[in-house]
Amino acid sequence: MTEYLIELQDHNLCIRSSQQVLVRSPGFANIAGPLPVFGEAARSQARQHPRHSFNNFWAQLGLDPLTIKNKHFRHNADLAYGHLNSLVSELNLQGSAVLAVPANYTRAQLAVLLGVAKQCAFTAVGLVDLALLQAAGSVADYDSDCIIIDLQLHQTVLTSFRKTGAHVVRDRVVQIPFAGLLALQDAWLNLITDEFIRQCRFDLQRDAESEQYIVNQLGAVLTTSRNHNELVLDINLKGAVQQAHLTFHQFEQKALPVFARINQELAALRNPGTSVQVATEHVNLPGLTSSIAGLVAVDDDIAMNMLVRHFAHIKQSTDNMQLVTRLPLDQAAAPGKQPVPARMPTHVLLQHKAHALPTGRLLLGAAAAGIESARIMPLQIEGFTGAIALVRSARGLQLELHTTTPVLLNGHSAQSGHMLAMGDTLVLGTSGFTVQLIVVEHGT
Repeated sequence: MTEYLIELQDHNLCIRSSQQVLVRSPGFANIAGPLPVFGEAARSQARQHPRHSFNNFWAQLGLDPLTIKNKHFRHNADLAYGHLNSLVSELNLQGSAVLAVPANYTRAQLAVLLGVAKQCAFTAVGLVDLALLQAAGSVADYDSDCIIIDLQLHQTVLTSFRKTGAHVVRDRVVQIPFAGLLALQDAWLNLITDEFIRQCRFDLQRDAESEQYIVNQLGAVLTTSRNHNELVLDINLKGAVQQAHLTFHQFEQKALPVFARINQELAALRNPGTSVQVATEHVNLPGLTSSIAGLVAVDDDIAMNMLVRHFAHIKQSTDNMQLVTRLPLDQAAAPGKQPVPARMPTHVLLQHKAHALPTGRLLLGAAAAGIESARIMPLQIEGFTGAIALVRSARGLQLELHTTTPVLLNGHSAQSGHMLAMGDTLVLGTSGFTVQLIVVEHGT
Protein backbone atom coordinates (compact mmCIF):
# COMPACT_ATOMS: atom_id res chain seq x y z
CA MET A 1 0.00 0.00 0.00
CA THR A 2 1.00 3.63 -0.39
CA GLU A 3 3.33 5.29 2.07
CA TYR A 4 1.46 8.58 2.36
CA LEU A 5 -1.95 10.21 2.60
CA ILE A 6 -2.25 13.93 1.82
CA GLU A 7 -5.42 15.43 3.31
CA LEU A 8 -6.19 18.69 1.51
CA GLN A 9 -7.99 20.55 4.28
CA ASP A 10 -7.56 24.28 3.76
CA HIS A 11 -7.54 25.00 7.50
CA ASN A 12 -4.82 22.42 8.18
CA LEU A 13 -3.31 20.46 5.31
CA CYS A 14 -2.06 17.14 6.68
CA ILE A 15 0.47 14.62 5.37
CA ARG A 16 0.49 11.18 7.04
CA SER A 17 2.33 7.91 6.82
CA SER A 18 0.59 4.76 8.02
CA GLN A 19 2.36 5.22 11.36
CA GLN A 20 2.06 8.92 12.14
CA VAL A 21 1.24 12.48 11.15
CA LEU A 22 4.28 13.89 9.38
CA VAL A 23 3.20 17.52 9.13
CA ARG A 24 0.21 19.82 9.50
CA SER A 25 0.11 23.21 7.87
CA PRO A 26 -2.73 25.77 7.60
CA GLY A 27 -3.52 27.02 4.08
CA PHE A 28 -1.97 30.49 4.38
CA ALA A 29 0.68 32.22 2.28
CA ASN A 30 2.43 35.55 2.84
CA ILE A 31 4.58 37.55 0.41
CA ALA A 32 5.45 40.55 2.62
CA GLY A 33 9.11 39.49 2.78
CA PRO A 34 11.62 38.83 0.01
CA LEU A 35 10.53 35.16 -0.16
CA PRO A 36 7.04 33.69 0.25
CA VAL A 37 6.22 31.88 3.48
CA PHE A 38 3.47 29.32 4.01
CA GLY A 39 1.55 27.60 6.75
CA GLU A 40 1.73 28.68 10.38
CA ALA A 41 4.41 31.29 9.70
CA ALA A 42 2.08 32.96 7.18
CA ARG A 43 -1.04 32.58 9.33
CA SER A 44 0.67 34.18 12.33
CA GLN A 45 1.24 37.44 10.44
CA ALA A 46 -1.83 37.57 8.18
CA ARG A 47 -3.50 40.42 10.10
CA GLN A 48 -0.35 42.50 10.04
CA HIS A 49 0.06 42.17 6.26
CA PRO A 50 -3.48 41.78 4.90
CA ARG A 51 -2.60 42.92 1.36
CA HIS A 52 0.24 40.41 1.16
CA SER A 53 -1.64 37.45 2.65
CA PHE A 54 -3.63 34.68 0.95
CA ASN A 55 -5.83 32.02 2.53
CA ASN A 56 -8.34 30.97 -0.15
CA PHE A 57 -6.05 29.31 -2.69
CA TRP A 58 -7.13 25.78 -1.70
CA ALA A 59 -10.82 26.71 -1.54
CA GLN A 60 -10.68 28.55 -4.89
CA LEU A 61 -8.09 26.33 -6.56
CA GLY A 62 -7.87 27.39 -10.20
CA LEU A 63 -6.04 29.27 -12.92
CA ASP A 64 -7.83 32.64 -12.80
CA PRO A 65 -5.33 35.52 -12.38
CA LEU A 66 -4.91 36.85 -8.86
CA THR A 67 -6.42 40.28 -8.22
CA ILE A 68 -3.26 41.26 -6.34
CA LYS A 69 -0.41 41.35 -8.84
CA ASN A 70 2.93 40.09 -7.53
CA LYS A 71 6.20 38.61 -8.80
CA HIS A 72 5.76 35.24 -7.06
CA PHE A 73 2.35 33.85 -8.07
CA ARG A 74 0.04 34.18 -11.06
CA HIS A 75 -3.00 32.35 -9.71
CA ASN A 76 -4.24 30.12 -6.87
CA ALA A 77 -2.73 27.04 -8.49
CA ASP A 78 0.72 28.62 -8.08
CA LEU A 79 -0.01 29.30 -4.42
CA ALA A 80 -1.26 25.75 -3.86
CA TYR A 81 1.85 24.34 -5.53
CA GLY A 82 4.08 26.59 -3.43
CA HIS A 83 2.40 25.46 -0.21
CA LEU A 84 2.31 21.74 -1.04
CA ASN A 85 5.81 21.67 -2.50
CA SER A 86 7.27 23.42 0.55
CA LEU A 87 5.95 20.59 2.75
CA VAL A 88 6.97 17.84 0.33
CA SER A 89 10.49 19.28 0.06
CA GLU A 90 10.81 19.64 3.83
CA LEU A 91 9.84 15.98 4.27
CA ASN A 92 11.84 14.80 1.25
CA LEU A 93 8.64 13.04 0.22
CA GLN A 94 9.45 10.94 -2.84
CA GLY A 95 7.18 7.90 -2.56
CA SER A 96 3.61 7.40 -3.70
CA ALA A 97 0.66 9.20 -2.14
CA VAL A 98 -3.12 9.31 -2.22
CA LEU A 99 -4.75 12.75 -2.39
CA ALA A 100 -7.83 13.09 -0.18
CA VAL A 101 -9.83 16.12 -1.33
CA PRO A 102 -12.83 18.14 -0.10
CA ALA A 103 -16.19 16.85 -1.28
CA ASN A 104 -17.01 20.17 -2.96
CA TYR A 105 -14.11 20.17 -5.45
CA THR A 106 -15.27 20.46 -9.06
CA ARG A 107 -13.91 18.49 -12.02
CA ALA A 108 -11.95 21.57 -13.08
CA GLN A 109 -10.40 21.92 -9.63
CA LEU A 110 -9.48 18.23 -9.54
CA ALA A 111 -7.77 18.60 -12.91
CA VAL A 112 -5.78 21.58 -11.63
CA LEU A 113 -4.88 19.67 -8.47
CA LEU A 114 -3.52 16.73 -10.45
CA GLY A 115 -1.45 19.19 -12.49
CA VAL A 116 -0.06 20.67 -9.27
CA ALA A 117 0.72 17.21 -7.90
CA LYS A 118 2.64 16.24 -11.04
CA GLN A 119 5.08 19.09 -10.37
CA CYS A 120 5.89 17.69 -6.90
CA ALA A 121 8.38 14.93 -6.10
CA PHE A 122 5.83 12.33 -4.96
CA THR A 123 3.70 10.18 -7.29
CA ALA A 124 -0.07 10.51 -6.95
CA VAL A 125 -1.62 7.02 -7.09
CA GLY A 126 -5.15 7.80 -5.90
CA LEU A 127 -7.76 10.53 -5.62
CA VAL A 128 -10.49 10.08 -3.02
CA ASP A 129 -13.16 12.14 -1.25
CA LEU A 130 -11.80 12.87 2.23
CA ALA A 131 -15.29 12.86 3.75
CA LEU A 132 -15.84 9.39 2.26
CA LEU A 133 -12.79 8.07 4.12
CA GLN A 134 -14.11 9.65 7.31
CA ALA A 135 -17.59 8.19 6.84
CA ALA A 136 -16.74 4.71 5.54
CA GLY A 137 -16.18 3.04 8.89
CA SER A 138 -19.15 4.60 10.66
CA VAL A 139 -21.68 3.76 7.94
CA ALA A 140 -20.73 0.11 8.25
CA ASP A 141 -20.61 0.20 12.07
CA TYR A 142 -23.86 2.10 12.67
CA ASP A 143 -25.86 0.56 9.81
CA SER A 144 -27.25 4.02 9.06
CA ASP A 145 -26.79 6.99 6.77
CA CYS A 146 -24.08 9.46 7.67
CA ILE A 147 -23.41 13.20 7.29
CA ILE A 148 -19.90 14.64 7.59
CA ILE A 149 -19.60 18.29 8.69
CA ASP A 150 -16.45 19.75 7.10
CA LEU A 151 -15.58 23.08 8.70
CA GLN A 152 -13.31 24.81 6.19
CA LEU A 153 -11.75 28.26 6.41
CA HIS A 154 -14.35 30.08 4.29
CA GLN A 155 -17.37 27.77 4.39
CA THR A 156 -18.86 24.62 5.83
CA VAL A 157 -19.53 21.64 3.57
CA LEU A 158 -22.09 18.97 4.46
CA THR A 159 -21.66 15.62 2.71
CA SER A 160 -24.23 12.85 3.10
CA PHE A 161 -23.52 9.17 2.52
CA ARG A 162 -25.83 6.17 2.19
CA LYS A 163 -25.63 2.45 1.78
CA THR A 164 -26.39 1.18 -1.71
CA GLY A 165 -26.14 -2.57 -1.99
CA ALA A 166 -22.65 -3.53 -0.86
CA HIS A 167 -21.24 0.02 -1.06
CA VAL A 168 -21.21 3.28 0.85
CA VAL A 169 -21.90 6.04 -1.68
CA ARG A 170 -21.62 9.81 -1.59
CA ASP A 171 -25.14 11.17 -1.93
CA ARG A 172 -25.30 14.97 -1.63
CA VAL A 173 -22.84 17.82 -1.11
CA VAL A 174 -24.11 21.11 0.33
CA GLN A 175 -21.90 24.19 0.62
CA ILE A 176 -22.68 26.87 3.21
CA PRO A 177 -20.63 29.97 2.31
CA PHE A 178 -19.41 32.43 4.97
CA ALA A 179 -20.03 29.82 7.68
CA GLY A 180 -16.49 28.56 8.17
CA LEU A 181 -13.69 28.84 10.70
CA LEU A 182 -12.74 32.37 9.65
CA ALA A 183 -16.32 33.54 10.22
CA LEU A 184 -16.11 32.08 13.74
CA GLN A 185 -12.70 33.66 14.26
CA ASP A 186 -14.01 37.07 13.21
CA ALA A 187 -17.05 36.72 15.47
CA TRP A 188 -14.90 35.90 18.48
CA LEU A 189 -12.37 38.61 17.64
CA ASN A 190 -15.22 41.14 17.47
CA LEU A 191 -16.49 39.92 20.84
CA ILE A 192 -13.07 40.39 22.42
CA THR A 193 -12.72 43.82 20.78
CA ASP A 194 -16.15 44.91 22.05
CA GLU A 195 -15.29 43.81 25.59
CA PHE A 196 -11.97 45.66 25.58
CA ILE A 197 -13.75 48.79 24.36
CA ARG A 198 -16.52 48.41 26.95
CA GLN A 199 -14.28 47.55 29.90
CA CYS A 200 -11.17 49.65 29.31
CA ARG A 201 -11.87 51.86 26.27
CA PHE A 202 -9.24 50.10 24.18
CA ASP A 203 -9.92 49.20 20.54
CA LEU A 204 -7.46 46.40 19.81
CA GLN A 205 -8.42 46.24 16.10
CA ARG A 206 -7.07 49.74 15.54
CA ASP A 207 -3.60 48.28 16.03
CA ALA A 208 -2.49 45.44 13.74
CA GLU A 209 0.00 44.11 16.29
CA SER A 210 -2.55 43.69 19.07
CA GLU A 211 -5.13 42.27 16.65
CA GLN A 212 -2.63 39.69 15.42
CA TYR A 213 -1.71 38.84 19.00
CA ILE A 214 -5.32 37.99 19.85
CA VAL A 215 -5.76 35.92 16.68
CA ASN A 216 -2.60 33.95 17.50
CA GLN A 217 -3.78 33.37 21.08
CA LEU A 218 -7.39 32.58 20.21
CA GLY A 219 -7.04 28.80 20.51
CA ALA A 220 -5.57 29.09 24.00
CA VAL A 221 -8.19 31.69 24.95
CA LEU A 222 -11.04 29.38 23.94
CA THR A 223 -9.51 26.42 25.79
CA THR A 224 -9.02 28.41 28.98
CA SER A 225 -12.54 29.83 28.88
CA ARG A 226 -13.99 26.35 28.29
CA ASN A 227 -12.01 24.77 31.14
CA HIS A 228 -12.68 27.52 33.67
CA ASN A 229 -15.89 29.12 32.30
CA GLU A 230 -14.15 32.51 32.26
CA LEU A 231 -10.80 34.23 31.87
CA VAL A 232 -9.07 37.59 32.17
CA LEU A 233 -7.28 38.46 28.94
CA ASP A 234 -4.22 40.74 29.08
CA ILE A 235 -2.69 42.76 26.26
CA ASN A 236 0.65 44.47 26.82
CA LEU A 237 1.09 47.09 24.12
CA LYS A 238 4.25 49.18 24.38
CA GLY A 239 4.29 48.84 28.16
CA ALA A 240 0.60 49.62 28.71
CA VAL A 241 -1.37 46.61 29.97
CA GLN A 242 -5.07 46.34 29.09
CA GLN A 243 -7.38 43.72 30.56
CA ALA A 244 -10.84 42.35 29.75
CA HIS A 245 -12.94 39.71 31.48
CA LEU A 246 -14.72 37.19 29.22
CA THR A 247 -16.84 34.09 29.73
CA PHE A 248 -17.22 30.88 27.74
CA HIS A 249 -20.95 31.61 27.44
CA GLN A 250 -20.14 34.79 25.52
CA PHE A 251 -18.07 32.83 23.00
CA GLU A 252 -20.91 30.30 22.65
CA GLN A 253 -23.48 33.02 22.01
CA LYS A 254 -21.31 34.79 19.45
CA ALA A 255 -20.98 31.57 17.42
CA LEU A 256 -24.71 30.78 17.33
CA PRO A 257 -25.51 32.59 14.02
CA VAL A 258 -22.90 30.51 12.17
CA PHE A 259 -24.04 27.22 13.68
CA ALA A 260 -27.71 28.13 13.12
CA ARG A 261 -27.01 28.34 9.37
CA ILE A 262 -25.35 24.94 9.45
CA ASN A 263 -28.24 23.48 11.45
CA GLN A 264 -30.75 24.84 8.94
CA GLU A 265 -29.03 23.03 6.07
CA LEU A 266 -28.59 19.90 8.18
CA ALA A 267 -32.32 19.69 8.78
CA ALA A 268 -32.93 19.22 5.05
CA LEU A 269 -30.40 16.35 4.85
CA ARG A 270 -30.88 14.60 8.14
CA ASN A 271 -33.18 11.63 8.65
CA PRO A 272 -34.04 9.92 11.95
CA GLY A 273 -31.08 7.74 12.87
CA THR A 274 -28.61 9.58 10.63
CA SER A 275 -25.15 9.79 12.16
CA VAL A 276 -23.81 13.38 12.05
CA GLN A 277 -20.05 13.61 12.45
CA VAL A 278 -17.43 16.29 12.85
CA ALA A 279 -13.65 16.18 13.28
CA THR A 280 -12.44 15.72 16.87
CA GLU A 281 -10.37 18.90 16.58
CA HIS A 282 -13.58 20.92 16.12
CA VAL A 283 -15.94 19.22 18.56
CA ASN A 284 -15.04 21.61 21.41
CA LEU A 285 -15.63 24.83 19.45
CA PRO A 286 -17.83 27.04 21.64
CA GLY A 287 -21.50 26.56 20.77
CA LEU A 288 -21.09 23.66 18.34
CA THR A 289 -22.40 20.75 20.42
CA SER A 290 -25.05 22.88 22.10
CA SER A 291 -26.31 24.06 18.69
CA ILE A 292 -26.17 20.78 16.77
CA ALA A 293 -27.56 17.82 18.67
CA GLY A 294 -26.18 14.30 18.52
CA LEU A 295 -22.76 15.05 17.06
CA VAL A 296 -20.23 12.22 16.86
CA ALA A 297 -16.51 13.03 16.85
CA VAL A 298 -14.51 11.56 13.95
CA ASP A 299 -11.24 10.01 15.13
CA ASP A 300 -8.23 11.90 13.79
CA ASP A 301 -6.68 8.82 12.16
CA ILE A 302 -9.86 7.36 10.64
CA ALA A 303 -9.02 8.51 7.10
CA MET A 304 -5.66 6.73 7.14
CA ASN A 305 -7.22 3.59 8.63
CA MET A 306 -9.86 3.51 5.89
CA LEU A 307 -7.21 4.06 3.23
CA VAL A 308 -5.32 1.03 4.55
CA ARG A 309 -8.49 -1.05 4.38
CA HIS A 310 -9.55 0.09 0.92
CA PHE A 311 -6.25 0.82 -0.78
CA ALA A 312 -6.78 -1.75 -3.54
CA HIS A 313 -10.03 0.01 -4.47
CA ILE A 314 -8.57 3.53 -4.29
CA LYS A 315 -5.27 3.00 -6.10
CA GLN A 316 -5.46 3.94 -9.80
CA SER A 317 -3.40 4.37 -12.90
CA THR A 318 -1.58 7.68 -12.91
CA ASP A 319 -2.72 8.20 -16.52
CA ASN A 320 -6.45 8.01 -15.76
CA MET A 321 -7.11 9.28 -12.25
CA GLN A 322 -10.77 9.46 -11.21
CA LEU A 323 -12.24 10.72 -7.94
CA VAL A 324 -13.39 7.84 -5.71
CA THR A 325 -16.80 8.66 -4.19
CA ARG A 326 -17.93 5.13 -3.23
CA LEU A 327 -16.30 2.31 -1.31
CA PRO A 328 -17.23 -1.33 -0.75
CA LEU A 329 -18.61 -2.27 2.65
CA ASP A 330 -16.30 -5.30 2.75
CA GLN A 331 -14.00 -4.27 5.58
CA ALA A 332 -11.30 -6.88 4.94
CA ALA A 333 -8.02 -5.44 6.13
CA ALA A 334 -4.86 -5.26 4.07
CA PRO A 335 -2.45 -7.98 5.32
CA GLY A 336 -0.24 -6.73 8.11
CA LYS A 337 -1.67 -3.21 8.04
CA GLN A 338 -4.98 -3.27 9.90
CA PRO A 339 -4.51 -2.28 13.54
CA VAL A 340 -5.54 -4.91 16.05
CA PRO A 341 -8.80 -3.65 17.58
CA ALA A 342 -8.64 -2.93 21.28
CA ARG A 343 -11.03 -4.91 23.46
CA MET A 344 -14.12 -3.01 24.50
CA PRO A 345 -14.26 -2.47 28.28
CA THR A 346 -17.03 -4.28 30.15
CA HIS A 347 -16.65 -2.57 33.54
CA VAL A 348 -15.49 0.68 35.10
CA LEU A 349 -13.21 0.45 38.14
CA LEU A 350 -13.95 3.03 40.86
CA GLN A 351 -12.14 2.94 44.20
CA HIS A 352 -11.21 -0.75 43.80
CA LYS A 353 -14.77 -1.81 42.90
CA ALA A 354 -15.87 -2.88 39.39
CA HIS A 355 -19.20 -1.61 38.04
CA ALA A 356 -20.68 -3.11 34.87
CA LEU A 357 -21.10 -0.74 31.94
CA PRO A 358 -24.75 -0.60 30.85
CA THR A 359 -25.89 -0.53 27.24
CA GLY A 360 -26.23 3.15 26.40
CA ARG A 361 -24.88 5.99 28.57
CA LEU A 362 -23.35 5.76 32.06
CA LEU A 363 -23.18 9.17 33.74
CA LEU A 364 -20.48 9.65 36.38
CA GLY A 365 -20.82 12.73 38.57
CA ALA A 366 -23.77 15.09 38.85
CA ALA A 367 -26.96 14.42 36.91
CA ALA A 368 -27.42 17.04 34.21
CA ALA A 369 -30.65 18.29 32.71
CA GLY A 370 -31.31 17.11 29.17
CA ILE A 371 -28.81 14.22 29.29
CA GLU A 372 -30.55 10.88 28.93
CA SER A 373 -28.71 8.14 30.80
CA ALA A 374 -29.18 4.43 31.28
CA ARG A 375 -27.53 4.80 34.68
CA ILE A 376 -26.30 7.64 36.89
CA MET A 377 -23.55 7.18 39.46
CA PRO A 378 -23.37 10.34 41.63
CA LEU A 379 -19.80 11.11 42.67
CA GLN A 380 -18.47 13.75 45.04
CA ILE A 381 -14.97 14.53 43.77
CA GLU A 382 -12.73 17.28 45.07
CA GLY A 383 -12.13 19.94 42.42
CA PHE A 384 -14.59 18.42 39.95
CA THR A 385 -18.00 19.70 38.86
CA GLY A 386 -20.42 18.42 36.27
CA ALA A 387 -20.17 14.90 34.88
CA ILE A 388 -18.60 12.62 32.33
CA ALA A 389 -20.54 10.04 30.32
CA LEU A 390 -19.38 6.70 28.99
CA VAL A 391 -21.47 5.81 25.94
CA ARG A 392 -21.53 2.17 24.88
CA SER A 393 -22.62 1.20 21.36
CA ALA A 394 -21.78 -1.27 18.62
CA ARG A 395 -18.94 1.02 17.57
CA GLY A 396 -17.24 0.99 20.96
CA LEU A 397 -17.11 3.04 24.15
CA GLN A 398 -17.08 6.81 23.66
CA LEU A 399 -16.33 9.57 26.13
CA GLU A 400 -18.60 12.60 26.57
CA LEU A 401 -17.62 15.57 28.74
CA HIS A 402 -20.40 17.48 30.48
CA THR A 403 -18.06 19.52 32.63
CA THR A 404 -15.87 22.60 32.45
CA THR A 405 -13.29 20.95 34.73
CA PRO A 406 -10.26 19.52 32.90
CA VAL A 407 -10.25 15.72 32.55
CA LEU A 408 -7.12 13.68 31.79
CA LEU A 409 -7.13 10.56 29.61
CA ASN A 410 -3.96 8.50 30.01
CA GLY A 411 -2.14 11.61 31.21
CA HIS A 412 -3.31 13.90 28.39
CA SER A 413 -6.17 16.37 28.08
CA ALA A 414 -9.39 14.47 27.24
CA GLN A 415 -11.97 15.59 24.70
CA SER A 416 -15.55 14.63 23.97
CA GLY A 417 -15.63 12.00 21.26
CA HIS A 418 -12.56 10.03 22.32
CA MET A 419 -13.04 6.29 21.86
CA LEU A 420 -12.04 4.39 25.00
CA ALA A 421 -10.34 1.00 25.22
CA MET A 422 -9.49 -1.54 27.89
CA GLY A 423 -6.86 -0.16 30.27
CA ASP A 424 -7.60 3.52 29.62
CA THR A 425 -7.50 5.70 32.72
CA LEU A 426 -9.40 8.93 33.34
CA VAL A 427 -8.39 11.34 36.12
CA LEU A 428 -11.04 13.73 37.48
CA GLY A 429 -10.61 16.72 39.76
CA THR A 430 -7.71 18.00 41.82
CA SER A 431 -7.54 14.98 44.14
CA GLY A 432 -6.53 12.62 41.31
CA PHE A 433 -9.75 10.57 41.40
CA THR A 434 -9.21 7.70 38.95
CA VAL A 435 -11.67 5.98 36.62
CA GLN A 436 -10.22 2.91 34.92
CA LEU A 437 -11.78 0.91 32.06
CA ILE A 438 -11.37 -2.85 32.46
CA VAL A 439 -12.62 -6.15 31.08
CA VAL A 440 -14.18 -8.67 33.45
CA GLU A 441 -14.26 -12.13 31.92
CA HIS A 442 -17.27 -14.42 32.39
CA GLY A 443 -16.87 -16.51 35.50
CA THR A 444 -14.56 -14.08 37.28
